[in-house]
Amino acid sequence: MAWTWRRERAYWTGETPQLLRGGIWLIGVLFLLSFFSMFHVVGVVMNALIAAVPLVIVVRRVLASRDFDRVLDRRWQRKMTKWILGNWPGLARSLRLEARGALGAPLLASCGKPTWQKHTCVLPVALPPGLIRQDLVNVTGHLAQAFAASRVSVVGEHLGRLALRIEYVDALAETFTLPLGLPWDGRTVVMGVVEGGGQWRLPVGPHTLVAGSSGSGKASLVWGLLLGLAQPIHQGLVEVWGIDRKGGMELAMGRDLLTRFADDAAHSVALLEEAVTQVQRRARALAGVTRQHVAGPDSPTIIVLIDELAALTAYETDREMLRRANVAIATLASQGRAVGFVLFACLQDPRKETLPARGLFTQTVGLRLRDRMETAMVLGDGAVADGALCHEISPSTPGMAYVLSDSGAAPQRVRAAFADDDQIRGAALTYFAPNPKPVTIPQPAAEQDASAPRRPRTRRPRKTAEDKEES
Repeated sequence: MAWTWRRERAYWTGETPQLLRGGIWLIGVLFLLSFFSMFHVVGVVMNALIAAVPLVIVVRRVLASRDFDRVLDRRWQRKMTKWILGNWPGLARSLRLEARGALGAPLLASCGKPTWQKHTCVLPVALPPGLIRQDLVNVTGHLAQAFAASRVSVVGEHLGRLALRIEYVDALAETFTLPLGLPWDGRTVVMGVVEGGGQWRLPVGPHTLVAGSSGSGKASLVWGLLLGLAQPIHQGLVEVWGIDRKGGMELAMGRDLLTRFADDAAHSVALLEEAVTQVQRRARALAGVTRQHVAGPDSPTIIVLIDELAALTAYETDREMLRRANVAIATLASQGRAVGFVLFACLQDPRKETLPARGLFTQTVGLRLRDRMETAMVLGDGAVADGALCHEISPSTPGMAYVLSDSGAAPQRVRAAFADDDQIRGAALTYFAPNPKPVTIPQPAAEQDASAPRRPRTRRPRKTAEDKEES
């Protein structure tokens, strides 16, 4: 980072107290040595110590310039550690993080030595008997204000291993991109980052439902999936069948990444029913051979990607199309995972009336939602109690979300990478799907019968008057 007066001033603000403390020690040493100044060696030592003072100051400044930010961060961390540990007992008492012991004496929640990850402090907390994890979760908002932090969350599930994660700088606040062509491990796809700065890897196997209001960043999830799977798509290990009920406006730019594509009701339902047919065909082929599908070029993992799912399951005006779409989605969600068919669907309205098969999606991603009720619909009441507050996500951070996996773990706060138009076009040009197939609408049976050639009818000869008399 470039040198600035502000950073230089911050360095000397922290350096001056250390120099003063060192100077006090030096004066004390010189004072003691002055009693032995009649010896020549002592005089040389005293002169050397005095001459070394400016040299030490210069050397420390030069060494700090090699990693200036790290030096400033360490000083800030030491200052905040001292402040947190000094103020914890009073905070615990005022927030009622205490219980009564056997003799009636108050037992306060205690904290251990903090560890730091850049601008994030992890503070171990031990709760006294009688308090539970939820008691600590309930006061995280108050703790954030008390510590002047941007966010405080509770990590850990067991009472003996709880910790407060105190974030002074939100690692998810800045928009970022990911490189193309990342290797695929066969199980997860890199979608973005988690709080703290680590990679966010979304498991590919479970059926995934993404819910978020308009402008919350659902496109980041869609393109994060496609761009993260660009390499296996090009290798034929993964096929993505895309449905875009916004007239193709979202997915058409990267259409070459899709093996099948539909943008209207008729073709969308035909695609879903073709997926159901292949699920049942693949299940019969694997019966007695294996209970779990393994992706390969001859039997790829097929991801059915649906943008604006509600247009198929709730808003379609043709009742027969609506019924067929809901039946196909429910069948895919209940039977597809074992044979390598995965649903990845996005919608804005998470109500059960909008998506009857909502309970069959075992992995959910909650982007910014309108209220606490919608958050509970997507992630559940337990996740909301654990701090997954989708309705409090800022509109200025599209792509930020809470993820609830099918493993039963606590919800994870993440942010998906941003993909611009040039990156999408580049991915479609470089990592195109090798075997694209059109979506064909099957002809109704009545139309097939009508179009089939008819056998010519043979006429019976009419009976003449003589034939009638003979009969």
